[in-house]
Amino acid sequence: MTSSNSAMATRSLSVSSAMATDSADNAQNDNSAGAEQTPLPAPQDAAAARDGSDEAQAQGVCMAAGVEGWDRRLQIGGVFIILGVSALGAMLPVACKHVAWLNVNARLLTLGKFFGAGVILATAFVHMLGGATEALKDDCVDGRMGDFDSWPGFLAMVAVLAMHLMEHVLTARYIGSDSELAHTLSRHANTLADASPGAHTPQLLGDEERKAGEPKQRAAGHMHGALFADERRRQLSTYILELGIALHSVIVGMTLAVTGGAEYKTLLAAISFHQFFEGMALGTRIAELNFKRRPLVLGLLNALVFALTTPLGQTIGIAVRQSFAPRSPTTLVTMGVLDSLSAGILMYSAIVNLLVEEFAAPEFRVSSRNARIACFAAMYAGCAGMSIIGKWA
Repeated sequence: MTSSNSAMATRSLSVSSAMATDSADNAQNDNSAGAEQTPLPAPQDAAAARDGSDEAQAQGVCMAAGVEGWDRRLQIGGVFIILGVSALGAMLPVACKHVAWLNVNARLLTLGKFFGAGVILATAFVHMLGGATEALKDDCVDGRMGDFDSWPGFLAMVAVLAMHLMEHVLTARYIGSDSELAHTLSRHANTLADASPGAHTPQLLGDEERKAGEPKQRAAGHMHGALFADERRRQLSTYILELGIALHSVIVGMTLAVTGGAEYKTLLAAISFHQFFEGMALGTRIAELNFKRRPLVLGLLNALVFALTTPLGQTIGIAVRQSFAPRSPTTLVTMGVLDSLSAGILMYSAIVNLLVEEFAAPEFRVSSRNARIACFAAMYAGCAGMSIIGKWA
């Protein structure tokens, strides 16, 4: 009896334990089922959330207005520094030609002109075109320029073609075509040759001697007209050179005015170097023009126009710097396009209006071998110097 009761008790405990185990398993299953009712976020949803946060952060960086480290006193001081350096470079050659006591060696001014031509050329290829590429490929532009990756080069080419067309139209308008010029010169020469002596002019030559002198008179007429046309053409190319440099200088001034911190001082030094020798190249060309009246005053006024362009750009940049967002898509695209066009303008100005004209000039071709080598060396040095500066500015 006792053994039977013990067995029954043992079986009861076993059943109770089994029931408790089943209850625990059921509770765990219920909890698992409840947990399944609250699904965990999918990996792609978490990635999308992170991308949205990164996009919002990037949008904030791109649209942030203001310039970090901007100093009003340094900026205003920079305006006067650039004005003084530009005026010195452009006015020095003009003053040296027309002011007797400024006894500066003409060879030094010539070397400065070729050095400045190299500076302008390097500015176009290294600084402006490189800056345009960097701006248009910035992450904040975000494909707004499409899938075409060669915008800087294309826009520079457009500027070159536009400058060429403008110079051709202006040459035809103010100088005339070659056929018209030849006709005018021929008519002028024939008039000189066929003119009979006036009433108050003694006829010292006989008919045969006078006829023999007609070819010389025609040649003199052609020479005079050709020199006149060449002078007008050189004057026009100088003004086109000044226009191209002026447009570029305004953009450079705006860029300098919206730069702050340590980068501003580096850029100020680079632009000062560039403006001085660019002004010397332009000033030497201005000094070579033959103004009929007040050559010193007109030459200095032309040089002053160049000297004022970069400070004008700086003034504009200072005025808009509070609302200026340096990495906004609109700003980057605008600066990239302007830098590209400016690069094209400088390319045309340096190659066509400086290198081609100066190296083809009769004065250069008849100069000594050492003088020509020095001019080439000066141009190469200008290119090298401005290219090296491109590492920092």
